[in-house]
Amino acid sequence: MLAVARVFVGFGAACLVGAFATELFAGEASDLLGVVDAFGELTRRGLIEHAPWRWALWTLGASALVALSAGSVIAWLDRPRRRAGSLQAPAGDQRNRAQRIAEVGRRILRDLDGGEASVVRAFETIVRGALEVQASDIHFSPTPETLRITYRVMGVLHEAAALDLRWAQPFSTRIKVLSGLETHVRQRPQDGRLTMHLDGVTVEARVSSLPTEVGERMVLRIVRGTREVPELASLGLSEQTQQGLMEALARPQGLLFVTGPVGSGKTTTLYSALKHVVDTRGRLTSVVTLEDPIELELPFATQTQMHQRAGRTFAGTLRSVLRQDPNVLMIGEIRDRETAEIATQAGLTGHLILTTVHADGAAGPFSRLIEMQVEPFLVASATIACLSQRLVRTLCPLCSREEEPDAVMAQRYAALGAPLPSARYHVPVGCDACAGEGFAGRAPISELLIMRPELRQAVIDCKPTSELLEAARQHGLTPLLNDGLERAVRGQTSLAEVLRVTG
Repeated sequence: MLAVARVFVGFGAACLVGAFATELFAGEASDLLGVVDAFGELTRRGLIEHAPWRWALWTLGASALVALSAGSVIAWLDRPRRRAGSLQAPAGDQRNRAQRIAEVGRRILRDLDGGEASVVRAFETIVRGALEVQASDIHFSPTPETLRITYRVMGVLHEAAALDLRWAQPFSTRIKVLSGLETHVRQRPQDGRLTMHLDGVTVEARVSSLPTEVGERMVLRIVRGTREVPELASLGLSEQTQQGLMEALARPQGLLFVTGPVGSGKTTTLYSALKHVVDTRGRLTSVVTLEDPIELELPFATQTQMHQRAGRTFAGTLRSVLRQDPNVLMIGEIRDRETAEIATQAGLTGHLILTTVHADGAAGPFSRLIEMQVEPFLVASATIACLSQRLVRTLCPLCSREEEPDAVMAQRYAALGAPLPSARYHVPVGCDACAGEGFAGRAPISELLIMRPELRQAVIDCKPTSELLEAARQHGLTPLLNDGLERAVRGQTSLAEVLRVTG
């Protein structure tokens, strides 16, 4: 309707021009000024005596009225899309993510046409492309035949380019130079931090190198250093988990573990927890963090970067920090026996310790520390809570479609002890607003284990992790899978996405 109205507006305007030309060349007036005067006289009289003028003005007025009405109706119907502007692709670029990544791959190939010297330009293109598609990681993975460059976007890998293997060494050297790593060391892993200025923006990334049979695998984790620390209540944790976590943070001392795979939001949760402690206890609360690397600058904490080559290890630095008697201490990760023992002792002597450990679920940290030869009674006594979390992709609100789960999906959930309740489940579709992915962001799913006397005794008795988890469920723990299922029931994510994350 709007297009037809616009055609009539154009037709009416053409009629006016034609009538104007007729008056100019065939009318009584001999010049342009005379035509304008004649038109003004007709307007003042309120009468249009000539048929071309009359039909042109009627057509123009009616068409303009229809166009205005149709535009108002369309704008009113389109208001949900405007409200979802934060979920839309960057202005002027509504292509889906796969197309944008493919375009980045073509730019990389063009940059490499110049030979070895073009690696610098190609690497900048790779980083620029990662920022464009909002990737969290960049992977340079050599295989026997090619160098694969992939982006991790919302937890899923996308291939940007597959290059000849001869480019593996130049790229790893370039990354090492920017990261301050030893370029001649190729037979042992290295870790560093990359900082570069690109298009007026400072880009920082954690860098890790891993020797392989065909070259070094390089992984860059982009650090969003300009983000503000989110409030604990804004993380999206379930109400039960959030309330339990706040109660644990109110304790004066003890160990709080956060577990999960790489990229599950553990550090963000720890930062938010520290902010909550400072907000509730007061800004003069002494907070110290030991990190490798520092991902965000915290205005309320003293942050220390670990440096293995300089002798600044978690264990050695932790021992020194405890002499300064901080109220709250965050340890980036417990990796070895010495760090575990010192942290456990500190949790028993008046310090609140927040840390991460690689373990399977909220009941996993106990067996992990016992494997590090920490006494079970120390672990049981010092621990106040364990949080396990993952990130699931949330469905795009503009294009998700309601769909009944098939029998296979229902059987998989039933086999995992979480039968599907009767509800309206949704699946991703893909549209311009979500770059064709069907998803528009991520949200955490979690399980929180609060230590109780029964659980402490089970840890002291070295009960298996499965028995600890079952005992915690009897005292109110909601398993990770069930928390994800609740989000699927509410239409926030899909059943397949929850299984992808939880396994």
